[in-house]
Amino acid sequence: LGIVPSIAYNFLLPTWFALVATGAFAIGFSLVEGLRLKVSGEDLQPSTFNLQLVSGIAASFLSVFLGNLGTIQFIFNSIQRIPLQGAGVPADTPMFERWSLTFQGLWKMITEGAQMPIGRGDWYWNPSRVIPPGPGNEITEFPLFTFLYSDLHAHMLVMPIALFIIAWAVSFVLSRAQLTRAEWILSFFIGALAIGALKPTNTWDLYTYYLLAAIAMGYAIYRNVPLSILGRGVRGEGQKIIITFGAVILLYVLSSLLYYPFTYWWGQAYNSVQYWDATRTPLRSYFTQWGLFLFIITAWLAWETREWMASTPVSKLSGLKKYVLVIELVLAGFIALLVFFIVDGVYSGLISLPLALWSAILILRADLPDTKRFVLFLIGTALTITLAVEFISLVGDIGRMNTIFKLYLQAWMMFAVSAAAAFGWLLTVFFTWKAKWRNTYQGGVYILLAGAFLFTLTGTTDKISDRMNPEAPHSLDSMEYMNHAQLLDGQFMNLSEDYRAIRWMQDNVIGSPVIVEANCTEYRWCTRFTIYTGLPGVVGWNWHQRQQRGIFSIQVQDRVNEVGTFYNTTDIQSAVNFLKKYDVQYIVVGQLERNVYPILPELPDGLAKFKEYEGVYWKAVYQDGITTIYEVMP
Repeated sequence: LGIVPSIAYNFLLPTWFALVATGAFAIGFSLVEGLRLKVSGEDLQPSTFNLQLVSGIAASFLSVFLGNLGTIQFIFNSIQRIPLQGAGVPADTPMFERWSLTFQGLWKMITEGAQMPIGRGDWYWNPSRVIPPGPGNEITEFPLFTFLYSDLHAHMLVMPIALFIIAWAVSFVLSRAQLTRAEWILSFFIGALAIGALKPTNTWDLYTYYLLAAIAMGYAIYRNVPLSILGRGVRGEGQKIIITFGAVILLYVLSSLLYYPFTYWWGQAYNSVQYWDATRTPLRSYFTQWGLFLFIITAWLAWETREWMASTPVSKLSGLKKYVLVIELVLAGFIALLVFFIVDGVYSGLISLPLALWSAILILRADLPDTKRFVLFLIGTALTITLAVEFISLVGDIGRMNTIFKLYLQAWMMFAVSAAAAFGWLLTVFFTWKAKWRNTYQGGVYILLAGAFLFTLTGTTDKISDRMNPEAPHSLDSMEYMNHAQLLDGQFMNLSEDYRAIRWMQDNVIGSPVIVEANCTEYRWCTRFTIYTGLPGVVGWNWHQRQQRGIFSIQVQDRVNEVGTFYNTTDIQSAVNFLKKYDVQYIVVGQLERNVYPILPELPDGLAKFKEYEGVYWKAVYQDGITTIYEVMP
């Protein structure tokens, strides 16, 4: 579209946010298809609610509008630090003493006007790190934080695709595999196109969502495929199995072929996992992340179990006798795992494993609608993911940072749409419950919903106010702040000078020529021209380039070193050779370059060569203050 990155970025973020909300809505809407709630009573006017809309809106809110319960945890921890004068409460402090300190701190705030030790950015940042810091360096992001942080990385880009694949799986289950030939071809192509896209977008999601889609599709085919489809040669179970596995394999093959060029040229840096035996996720952190989802889901599981038991005559239980050995083995394995979790400190497993087993048992109910069976499968998958991260981590990662980060986001999407459907189904029976159960469920939802909304309120407000210069005008142009800000990086830099230089480059440079600018350690002002123009540089963000290029990371570091040598050297031939090697056409010499490669008394002035050889090897095409852009001469 020809829109410069600094503006296109701010168009893309809300568009992607809307895609996530819309995708979640479509799933929630479809899962409770046809449900309507009639409400009447002494104090109520008869009315009808479309539960499809309720469930769809709930899915949108749970997926991307609400946060976790981390704001409550953050306030709790902040209050605790007040009576200890900011020293913090040791992790091994008994719970009673922690609560005592909390109330002391709260009382001090009320009576003495003490300020909580909270800084700018804490309200939105801390809830994304609810697991105590340690060697795992865990990140517990969730979609709303990702969008507030404007973190346009792979984990954000994949969100609409992941939801699309869940929607595709739902549509396959709802169709009961009763499709025309054209619909089969189109469905397979669309599904394969979306599933295959996960690999170049966010490879972590490929394995989870392919299995999810394949199992849902295989289930629909196995349960509903006509027995005559293969003719007379194969009958019964054998025919179903052949068709089912054939479809699953075809889906994988087609998704791979559609993205074969990417796979062919792709060099994977991280390709193995290892057993994680360091820190575990505390129960309080697990509930902080998943509390709202688990409450709604557990309430629905309890109701479904109650309905199953109420509709099952005692006489039918005698049929379980032939499964006694299987049941005993499952129970023995279940108890053994719980004991292992207690011994190993995997306390989150005491929640996730029973709920996952509960979901698996409910799937076996004979008269259960396929949509509910699919939601139970989603719930079980999400719970299994939250348990798996306690035992595995990516080899080469920083602890289990990305293992928790990436897989928790998968679980979030599955929990969100599942809880939304569960919420819709429970509304159809809510008014038939006894008052104590209605009040318990309603009160729990209100409290947890308010806790999750606290992040929406405080995190959003904090992020809006977290600006380099609060006086800078609000604008779709994400470069505008430079006109109103200074940055200390060695020396103070007036960023308006870079703003004008970048604007000149956006307006005047044709095509995609290579540029060279200062490169330094992460989270500094370096590579700002490549960031804001989209033009290729000799090397980008040092750590990400090394991380993502795996076996070529040494070459990345070589480039970083060569950029430094280019700016510092007084050997003109060495500088010219560098320009030829990387086909550089524009050289940036600005405030940052003078800070990163300063003129030192004991060293020759490497930056002087640009002025000295101007008109010989390069020419100045832009000048503003101490910022000069040189164009390399043919």
